[in-house]
Amino acid sequence: MGEQLLIDVATATGLPEELVTRELGKLIKKAGLDPARLTLEELRQVLAEYVQDVLLAAKTELASASGE
Repeated sequence: MGEQLLIDVATATGLPEELVTRELGKLIKKAGLDPARLTLEELRQVLAEYVQDVLLAAKTELASASGE
């Protein structure tokens, strides 16, 4: 599934496919996974962790901006 899964997700975002594929590849490798053998469940986990990190960073930035 792996490579085709990444292409399908990148296409579905509506964003530049090469950029999305490259960023997903970095996240997947950082998680210690093989992009060529990636399963849908593994991709879900990687994306869930990514979203959690982004939300935490945004919360921290907002707190800093508001003077907390």
